[in-house]
Amino acid sequence: MTIGVWGRPYEEFPEGRDGVAEMTDRFEVLRAAGIDRYFAYLAVAGAHYFEAETLGSPVRDLLGPLMVAGERTGVQVEPVFGLGGDIGVGRHLYKPPLDFSDVPEWALSWACAAWGENHERSVLVADELLTRYAPVGLHLDYSRFPDARVLRENPCACERCHAARVRWLGKPYPEPHDMRKPGVVFKEMQMRMEFVRSFIESMRGLTDHHDASLSATVRARYYEDALEEGQDWAEWCADGLLDMVCPMTFTLSFGAFAKQLAQHKRLLAGTPVTWLEGIGLQTPDLRLDFDVFERQVVFSEQAGAGGVCISHAGALGDDELGFLRRLVE
Repeated sequence: MTIGVWGRPYEEFPEGRDGVAEMTDRFEVLRAAGIDRYFAYLAVAGAHYFEAETLGSPVRDLLGPLMVAGERTGVQVEPVFGLGGDIGVGRHLYKPPLDFSDVPEWALSWACAAWGENHERSVLVADELLTRYAPVGLHLDYSRFPDARVLRENPCACERCHAARVRWLGKPYPEPHDMRKPGVVFKEMQMRMEFVRSFIESMRGLTDHHDASLSATVRARYYEDALEEGQDWAEWCADGLLDMVCPMTFTLSFGAFAKQLAQHKRLLAGTPVTWLEGIGLQTPDLRLDFDVFERQVVFSEQAGAGGVCISHAGALGDDELGFLRRLVE
């Protein structure tokens, strides 16, 4: 059973306690609990924690000592990279329509997947990262359009999305009555999926060039969220674009958790991809009680997942680490 964690090294290893020795000590604790993957978020809200000429000087270089600590302890460190959200490096952003409502502020800083320039800059930075640090893999997150709940009322109105729609809709922006037509909804989703897939294909080509693996964090609700956001991860897996996939099934409800796992198992059956079920021990929206956490981990293995990926490393306490140790013994 593979056990991975999403990590926030900029929080876990504050300045003054961010050397190889401190990281090695923490990784030894994680490794003793069977954790062998550490997906490191190293760019957030415009700040980055690795050397990259394209981005300029980092706040701190955390990836260098993380790689050394990982080699010493047998924990595989994979940097997290993305297209949009807090971790995107693109400069052309999602744009709401002129008259919009209920668009959260975070969406206004989301790099839009319709821009090839965003793809190119992302690939350039990722290439610098892979060349300098030589991790065995790259992990993608936020590789999509903003959340479906935003897009349903406010599809992107940037210049590139406008131009793409003119070709299949005959006008740059759908009116409310248009979005009630199944055909228009289909074409809008197809447009988004083509843009995002192009980014995934570019990252696959880059990781192949560096002989590195490519994995991704994806939206757990495939039909309700992922497809609307252009993230057709089931197709990516079927086509071999990913080596590992981690659906974020972050919920307190065991019924909802089990239902999503059943869907993931169906979607991934017969694909050449390793499936780690994402468990939200602690996220901005929830914190699992220990017994719920334990039940979700055990059920993931019983359901046929290749393992679990836990959010996040800093939330793992003595109880959770002790349970994981017993699980892998």
